[in-house]
Amino acid sequence: MNPARWIAVSIAACGFATGAAHAQGYPAKPVRLVLPYSPGGSYDVLARILAQSLGERLGQQFIVENRPGAAGRIGTEALVKSPPDGYAIGLLGNNLTIAPHVYRQVPYDIERDLAPIGMVAIIAQMLVVHPSLPVKSVAELVALARARPGQLAFASGGTGGMTHLSGELLKSMARVNVVHVPYKGSAPAMIDLIAGQTQWMVLNLLNALPNTRSGKLKGLAVTSLERSRFAPQVPSLSESGLKGYEIVEWYGTAAPAKTSQAIVMRLHAEIGRIAGTEEFRGKLAQLAAEVKLGTPSDLAAYMKTDSARNARIVREAGIKSE
Repeated sequence: MNPARWIAVSIAACGFATGAAHAQGYPAKPVRLVLPYSPGGSYDVLARILAQSLGERLGQQFIVENRPGAAGRIGTEALVKSPPDGYAIGLLGNNLTIAPHVYRQVPYDIERDLAPIGMVAIIAQMLVVHPSLPVKSVAELVALARARPGQLAFASGGTGGMTHLSGELLKSMARVNVVHVPYKGSAPAMIDLIAGQTQWMVLNLLNALPNTRSGKLKGLAVTSLERSRFAPQVPSLSESGLKGYEIVEWYGTAAPAKTSQAIVMRLHAEIGRIAGTEEFRGKLAQLAAEVKLGTPSDLAAYMKTDSARNARIVREAGIKSE
């Protein structure tokens, strides 16, 4: 949706104009941007871009607070237990909708304990294989896996993580028997894939593109429904025989439940204006990320759908936490 139209529709739909008086004077002090991820990754980079832009627009510091660990549960718990006064917001992603289905104890409920602000961006992933593997397409990879059941291995950044679920969904839809090899992070998994210790992996475009362009890996397909503008020559998995396959990294903002709707909509509108600028879109392009906007209710619906899909993958693959 056009950013200007998106802002106008969002404001009108949520009655922001009538409730704006409640947000007058906000923010009056620095705002914490809680991030349940480690410094240095794509979530951290995007959080700092967003924090700087929000600070410039709203005249107060937005301070990124990294709270990594326990597959995002530590940072998310810190967010939901913060006072619902608008001075703690979070940049959240896939771990939010995966963890409840992998771990027995998750100290929050994503529908009950969060007030969605809106989606910000997505990054597609890419199915990559070691160059020595004699395949040039998804169809050829599937055929090879069926001819050699249990002999091919795919790497992931850890049991129950996004790269694991992406691989399990591919296995299920392609009906192949391949071995899962979990690592403690996507970086070591990618290093071993490049070294030929495993045969394939699903990586986000930020990490996949440099390695496919250099010839260290071969890219067979992207995980978005449509081709990515960052790799237009690479087909999607959906158009490569696995119709409907889609798992992308998503980046959304939320506040603790019971945060004033006026404050939520103030932040929602400002993020929309920021996302509409060429400067912001250019910075996201450096991460191979696409701006993706939506209303708070759009994000709530997306998280619900994403959670249901992840629950199905976890259940069918028999995934259990380490």
